Formats: sequence, structure tokens, C-alpha cells
Amino acid sequence: MSPEAIISVLARLNVLLEQKYHAHLKKMKRFKTLQISLAVISVSLSLVLFVVYHASIVQMLFVLLGFNLLFFIGFKPKTLYSEKSVKEMMQKVTMLQVTLRKYLMGESVHFDGVECRSDEGWIADKWGFHKENERIDYAEFLYQKEIKGLYLEALRNKK
Repeated sequence: MSPEAIISVLARLNVLLEQKYHAHLKKMKRFKTLQISLAVISVSLSLVLFVVYHASIVQMLFVLLGFNLLFFIGFKPKTLYSEKSVKEMMQKVTMLQVTLRKYLMGESVHFDGVECRSDEGWIADKWGFHKENERIDYAEFLYQKEIKGLYLEALRNKK
């Protein structure tokens, strides 16, 4: 696989990261809507307990806090694709693209702590370069679990 193809795959990886972030935003919006609905229902239930059954304030607070806190703990969307982490991952991918472009232009670049040039006979594959017994990875962050699956998906759907 050529470095040019890897650059296009990395561009697709950035698109996939952005899609994951937008999916996370949709989940958070739906969660907030459900949380507001539950708050309205629990306040209504507390008022009914107070007015009809003359419940104490402690019982009303228990209903309010219990429902809302348990809902928040149990149903809050958990994801690795928050705004901050996605921006960091996209920045790393973009820096790798820039480094690969420099490599293609014949400049000396560092991959995985090893200096590499295009005229030295390195052969590119989807994870890095290899030559005889040596192996250089593009970047170690591509092996992290939140990126690796998306990177493999970007490789399958390369354009």
C-alpha cells in the first residue's frame, strides 16, 4: 500500500472520527431530553404526594433525587469520543498526514523514533514501513482501541 493511499485513508479516518463525535452529540441531546422529562414527571409525582397524601419534605426530596440521580448514573451515554478527545485524535491524524506528505516529497522524517527517507528503500503497508529486518510504525496511536477499529474501517472503505 502506497503512502499516498495511506494519506487518503487517514483523511477518511478524520471523517469517521467526526461522525463518531456527531453521533455522541445526538445521544447526549436525547439523554438531556429524557432527563428533563423525568425531572418534570418526578416533580409532578412529588407534588401529588405532598398535596394528596400529605407526604413529608424528606419523602419528596427522596423521590426527586432518587429518580433523577439513578437515571443520570444508569443511562448517561459513556463514550470515548467527546469533543476534546476527538479534536486530539484528529490533530494526531493530521500531523501524521503532514509527516507522510513530507516523506513523499523526499524529506527526512521520523516515524516511531527512527529517521526515514523515501530513497532508502522502505516499503509501505497499512501500519508502517518495513525494510529487510527493520520495521517502523507510522504512529503508535493507531493501535489504541478507540482509533484502531475506525482505522481498519477507513482502510476497507478507502476511495
